[in-house]
Amino acid sequence: MPEEDSKLQGLIKDSEKILIIQADNPDGDSLGSSIALEQILTDLGKDVFMFCAVNIPAHLKHLTGWSRVSNELPSKFDLSIVVDTSSITLLDKMDGIDLGLLKSKPCVVLDHHKVENSIDFASLLINRPVVATGELIYELAKSLGWPLNAEAKDMLATSIMYDSLGLMSSATSPSTIRIIADL
Repeated sequence: MPEEDSKLQGLIKDSEKILIIQADNPDGDSLGSSIALEQILTDLGKDVFMFCAVNIPAHLKHLTGWSRVSNELPSKFDLSIVVDTSSITLLDKMDGIDLGLLKSKPCVVLDHHKVENSIDFASLLINRPVVATGELIYELAKSLGWPLNAEAKDMLATSIMYDSLGLMSSATSPSTIRIIADL
């Protein structure tokens, strides 16, 4: 098991209330990944809250669970997990929010984009060359023995299908296709 997976496992084990944060440009990967991660962490007994500083676009409101995403940051949480971005510029809409609260707690970034991490308050960055953050979360679930209920599987598949353009993008790998088959 990679060292970063072990660190993530420890951070989650030590946290009761977990905040999942999406970037200001929600898409099928970020929303699908958020909902899948919410399902996984809830099944692990965690109290999970999903946040996005902007409203979820109408074209994503067909995804089960979109309505559980709030644009109000909770006042209490033990750990935050940023999904599908490692760029602070994609969190610009959080300017009116007290970032001190985020910076005072451990923060994990789960991303697949080939950009330099600019979220300076991140305690742990897990960035792997996969087609979607959903694929990364699937790999973490397998590595860490996380449960995948039906909604989590559906949202991981949705995430992968969005960012892979229906398994047609050049970033789609044989592993991606095996994961979709498994899901």
